[in-house]
Amino acid sequence: MGRSVSLQLFLAVFLVSGLLGGCGSSKKEGEQQTQVSAPTKVGSESCTNTCHSTTRDITGNIIAQAWANTTHTTVQGVQCEDCHGGGSMHWGVGPMPFPIPQAEQCSQASCHASFLSGFNQTAHANTHAEGAPFGPDKFFFQGDPGSGQASLRTRNGTDIQEVTPTGQPVNKSQHIVECSVCHNPNQRFVAYSTNLFRPFQRNFPSDTGEDSQNQNGEDSNFQSRYINPAVSCAGCHDAHQPQQMVTIPQRTTPVGYSIYRRYSTPELGRIQGTIFQPNGVVLTGVPVAGTATNNNEVSPELLCAACHTVSKYKFSNLSTHQSNVYPQWTHSGHGEREKPAWAEFSANPAGYINPLTGLAYTDLGHTTSYPVDMALRSYGATASATSNQGNNNFACFKCHNGLTSIAYQKNIQGTPAAPVVFGDASATCITCHDPHQKGTFAGGANTTSNIRVPVAMTNYSTANVKVFGNVFLDNQPIPQNNANETICIFCHQGRESGFTLYRAKLAPGKSSAGAFFNPHYLGTAAMLWGANGYEFSGKSYSANVAHQQANCASCHMDNATEDDTIGGHSWNPNVASCNTSSCHGGGVGPAVAAKPGTAAPEVNAYRAAFDTSDYDGSGALEPIAVEIKGLQDKLIALLAANGIFYTDLKYPYFFADPAFTTNYTAWNTATGGTTAFKAAFNLQFIIKGLPSAATSQTAVPNASAAVHNHKYIIQLLRDSYEEYNAVAAAKGATLSGVRPAGTRPATVYGPGQ
Repeated sequence: MGRSVSLQLFLAVFLVSGLLGGCGSSKKEGEQQTQVSAPTKVGSESCTNTCHSTTRDITGNIIAQAWANTTHTTVQGVQCEDCHGGGSMHWGVGPMPFPIPQAEQCSQASCHASFLSGFNQTAHANTHAEGAPFGPDKFFFQGDPGSGQASLRTRNGTDIQEVTPTGQPVNKSQHIVECSVCHNPNQRFVAYSTNLFRPFQRNFPSDTGEDSQNQNGEDSNFQSRYINPAVSCAGCHDAHQPQQMVTIPQRTTPVGYSIYRRYSTPELGRIQGTIFQPNGVVLTGVPVAGTATNNNEVSPELLCAACHTVSKYKFSNLSTHQSNVYPQWTHSGHGEREKPAWAEFSANPAGYINPLTGLAYTDLGHTTSYPVDMALRSYGATASATSNQGNNNFACFKCHNGLTSIAYQKNIQGTPAAPVVFGDASATCITCHDPHQKGTFAGGANTTSNIRVPVAMTNYSTANVKVFGNVFLDNQPIPQNNANETICIFCHQGRESGFTLYRAKLAPGKSSAGAFFNPHYLGTAAMLWGANGYEFSGKSYSANVAHQQANCASCHMDNATEDDTIGGHSWNPNVASCNTSSCHGGGVGPAVAAKPGTAAPEVNAYRAAFDTSDYDGSGALEPIAVEIKGLQDKLIALLAANGIFYTDLKYPYFFADPAFTTNYTAWNTATGGTTAFKAAFNLQFIIKGLPSAATSQTAVPNASAAVHNHKYIIQLLRDSYEEYNAVAAAKGATLSGVRPAGTRPATVYGPGQ
């Protein structure tokens, strides 16, 4: 018995001394500062076959099993000690050089070195690149761990004393456990009594990876080394199984799909962001089109949601302090998967209900078969093996899948560097944000919040014209104050312009006969910047300078409402963003009213008091959106009088016979003529800036055109009407009213314009 007690005491002392010795140190408690040899490697089998054969990681996976099946091991041959350092002095309880590897371990020269410099500029890395002046300290503003009462930062930025729901003080060590869930997510913190038990408080991520102790066993470089908790690589990627391989029909060799770590939150439950669809109908390990109850959705945004959703602190049960980004996103057109931009291009349109009609979607020829190999340009193309099976959406994938869009943004679509995408994704977090680096705009300006900057805003190439680079589709340069909003322009300038129309259909030697040349949807960024409409030579055009200075984010992302449906990442503008002291609340016109029951601006009814021009010739000063509607109606009527009938609710593309059964194609005849084509293009460009939600576009104003650049829109409509009316077989009434004065000459497309 005495020997057994002595052995237990020895093991207990050995365990405590190992913990006190700390990870990253090869010294024992109480030693002088003497240099000793670094730990050497003992082989992964010593870890996985003995002590850690059943050990689970922070996500609940058995480490040895996950590690054995990942491409880290099976392809790259990465061993335990490649990440954790040599284990010769570990003995189950002793020091390991890197017990919780940080980004520096992942970015070794032979591994992921190319990521480190970019990652260190991100807020996730918390290298003081952002914040005023620093990010959170090692103890999250508590000063030290221990029994003292913690202070808590609330959503409005104030600090209060933290207590449990029963009124008991929450101590500082407990607060560190709470905050580290997001600020240091690959640590497994345990508050033992009133102090931190695991990991020992000295063992926060190290800036240097080194350790020095004084003669009392204390860290002599404590304050400088352990300052910044951070979201390291393993905060997002499953450190022991970051990737798996799968065989797909398009490739002769397996391709990888990422595995992200899992989180538990009170609001979201156990979640795991994924870009591989594990619950689809599976064929050779690959998901294919699902059923009405089993869509092929992938959800990398769930990983971000774990920390970018307001949750509850563990001990106080009070709301955490961050912005409620994920719930806002779910109320946005970017995140609502049932919207046409996503549902029509999904693997299973019938699994979604169209919010405009209340009916399930039908296949309009855009249904996607997964996986999509973005190295293959189109259906029928070949790469290392076969073609994408049945997909005809290659050009559409620039915007209609949030993961395939990344290939286009990097300008690697159709090349071996392009990824394979395994399922439907709307515009998700990583569509717009690059978690590994900040974007850099032309001239060297960095974006904030890791926003991506496309390599080429426009990459348009046909037999008629090539437009490439940091320009709009009409070759106008992208404005230089656009670093963050470049990503918005990428998908919100449409797919054609007056320039591409001219080169394809109207230039000398071209024929305008045939199908309509469609500018596509949601060209609102082009509207804002006065680009991509068909501009008539000899005319002048205007800019909405005030809204351009505000730019996309100021109007669409400020002032999130408490219910998270307006502002923020909902991208639904808040009336409070309009009525600031420098804008509509500052004497430049009446304040913009809110739609009844919401905080959204009632822009259909807005008109600045100083603007007394009658733009549509109605004889009345109407809201600007109504003035635009009046001009749209006149142009629609003029086209109809000449046999060209229009509605925005028919598919496809909306110029047809009176019954809307046969598409209009006679654009080169006397009735149509090239000028009719120009007018029809502008009409579609303007109306499709925001597709109508009414039974007919003529029944509602076009608020989107009114808000983004009403002068440019009115100029295009009036010019289109007057130019076409001059040559039309059936004349309309002479257009009265005022054309806004222009500030620049029309863009010149070529001879005979």
